[in-house]
Amino acid sequence: MNKYILAQIIGGFAILFWVISIQKKEQYKILFLQAIANLIYTFQYVLLGVFSASAMNVVSFIRSYIFFKKRKNQENISNIWLIFFIVLILILGILTYNGYLSLIPVIITLFYAISSWIKDSKWIRIIFLIAGFIWIYYNYMVGAYICIVGNILEIISGIISLIRFKTKKEKC
Repeated sequence: MNKYILAQIIGGFAILFWVISIQKKEQYKILFLQAIANLIYTFQYVLLGVFSASAMNVVSFIRSYIFFKKRKNQENISNIWLIFFIVLILILGILTYNGYLSLIPVIITLFYAISSWIKDSKWIRIIFLIAGFIWIYYNYMVGAYICIVGNILEIISGIISLIRFKTKKEKC
């Protein structure tokens, strides 16, 4: 099988976990499903030869998993963890720099790290919504076409979840 086609198939599986994650209410469940999605996305971007996105997905996998464990145990996430991930993202961003396009995953990953550090799940959804639009451009440029469908689903899912959870809070 052609590695380009395999990358699109793998991206489809990652999309599934990502879109489902946005519909979860509890932040720790969002983070767990996104850890899985990030791991899968890593393989997709390696096959496409875009190492900046691959490296950022590895960082996102680790961050999501650690933050998932902390949130599940109802622990606060120390500022040290946030600083650690910001520094790691910047170092890997420098090491994988390959023109302006390679900065997009770095910037988005920085925003993901900050939004998942904040306790309010609403901020994760808002950042994912904004990132979805930016990912559309990036994925088009690197040939991750199946992910554009996922980005559109992510945007729609993000809007639905923001409305759904806002409405539930108002009813309480």
